[in-house]
Amino acid sequence: MNNMNKLITLAVFDNTFDVAFNLLKDMLDEKGIPYVITNQNSRSVKPLPYMVPFNLSIEIKVYENDLKDAAEILRSIRRV
Repeated sequence: MNNMNKLITLAVFDNTFDVAFNLLKDMLDEKGIPYVITNQNSRSVKPLPYMVPFNLSIEIKVYENDLKDAAEILRSIRRV
C-alpha cells in the first residue's frame, strides 16, 4: 500500500442519528468517494454510560488521495 492510500479521519460524530453524518455519507457516495466508518455499531443506540466508553466516537475515514474532495464536501455541510 503506498502512502496515498492511507486512511485519514475526515469527521467524528457522537451518533449515527446526526443529520450531518448521514448527509456526509450520502454526498460521499454521490461523488463516488470511498470511505470507512469506524465504531458505527457501538454508538447507534444510546447506551447506559457504563456500557460503552464515553470517548468511543464514530469516525468517517477517507483515503488520503480523496481527502481534498471529501474535505470540501464536509465544509459545504458545515456551512449550512
